[in-house]
Amino acid sequence: MKVLFATSEVSPLATAGGLGDVMGSLPMALAGLGCEISVVIPAYRSALERLEEWNVAARDLPLTMGKRDLTVDILRGELDMDLPVYLVRRDEYFDREGIYGTERGEYFDNPERFIFFSRAIPPLCSALSLGPDIVLANDWETGLVMALMDQGAIPGASGVFAIHNMGYHGLVPAEAVEKLGLADRYLGMEGLEFYGSMSLLKAGIVYARRVVTVSPTYALEIQTPEFGFGLDGLIRSVSGRLHGILNGADYRVWNPETDEYIVSSYSPRDPGGKALCKEDLLRAMGLDPGLMKRPLAGMVTRLVEQKGCRLVAEAADRLFEMGMGLVVLGSGEKVYEEMFLGLQSRYPDRFALRLGFDTGLAHRIVAGSDLFLVPSLYEPCGLTQIYSLKYGTVPVVRATGGLKDTVIDPREKEDLSTGFKFHPFRAEALVEGVTRAVRTYGQPRLWQEMMLRGMNEDFSWDRSAREYLRLFEMTVSG
Repeated sequence: MKVLFATSEVSPLATAGGLGDVMGSLPMALAGLGCEISVVIPAYRSALERLEEWNVAARDLPLTMGKRDLTVDILRGELDMDLPVYLVRRDEYFDREGIYGTERGEYFDNPERFIFFSRAIPPLCSALSLGPDIVLANDWETGLVMALMDQGAIPGASGVFAIHNMGYHGLVPAEAVEKLGLADRYLGMEGLEFYGSMSLLKAGIVYARRVVTVSPTYALEIQTPEFGFGLDGLIRSVSGRLHGILNGADYRVWNPETDEYIVSSYSPRDPGGKALCKEDLLRAMGLDPGLMKRPLAGMVTRLVEQKGCRLVAEAADRLFEMGMGLVVLGSGEKVYEEMFLGLQSRYPDRFALRLGFDTGLAHRIVAGSDLFLVPSLYEPCGLTQIYSLKYGTVPVVRATGGLKDTVIDPREKEDLSTGFKFHPFRAEALVEGVTRAVRTYGQPRLWQEMMLRGMNEDFSWDRSAREYLRLFEMTVSG
């Protein structure tokens, strides 16, 4: 089966979050199952810098954007396993400092940039004779591809649309509608229209043959007003072609037995190196060495409301009263950065913050912490809790989306438990979840058993890829 991935991110060439990680792993896993895979992304400046070698596969393909007659070049390179990656190049749109924006904010013309990218995919397929059986488009940035396919733009191909986050609609103002390249029948309430604008996310949902999201629980949650972001009614109406497939983890990268970033390797058979990783983390972050005998929690996250940062700030005094420590790596909204900087000044021996992102430090936090906090308001899948399980770092999560699907609480199945869940999105609930974790930490035998169960869980991409392949076969067969 020939599968074309249309995506705004793919690791390691261009990534701003979980989408890039997924797109860097799922195509490889499907290739391992015998699929013929191609990936297409914009030719960002960063992608061209990271790609070891590329050549021009097609030059000056014509493309109309509203009243402008433009051209696009297609570059070809390779990802791991010799998988081809095609890059849509037009420098006015993609030769920029960041993927979606800079620290000063998102680019004002992002909708136009990704309309152009999406509209370049059909001529790319034609010029290169790709002939995909399935086109998997991802999030609002490529939602338009599904509507273009409904117009017959990629003959013989079936469209599957993946929702990684319902919170971003990709709204196109009414005055830019002509740039979409769609017939009038696509522009009403039954099509892309969303409160006077056009939603590229909605285009993907309405016109795909199948819709998939990144965990079974999230597939249910987005059918509710709380998590549907104004499209819950639409999602309920397509529930017969909606599927939830849990994201996998790339254990080539996230594995304490082989991790090049941590001071000591370890495994379920020989977990002793984890203590050395904790000692290394405490020293690197300047925290009290006495925390070797007390629980240390970690967070690697964007500092935004969705990730539960406010809950952590509100709960901090009560958490530190338990004698625990906390290490946070991330960046985001200024209000939460300042909240956490304030905590660091009040608790310098027990709270450490590093603003920004550091791949090596992320690995050291996952390996060196005892607990891993993921108190998200919503979390379509989440990967950090899956990584933490592999590293014997017991997760404390809010029971939402993929967090609910991947962590087993003692209150559910004590003999199978791998972490702790809380339900209300309140600081008090977070404190209750952490309190139960700290009590278990004080019972070394129970704690060791929970750690080892998590380390032995298998959330590899192999299982998820097989589910995707079954979905693709079902889509092609009708």
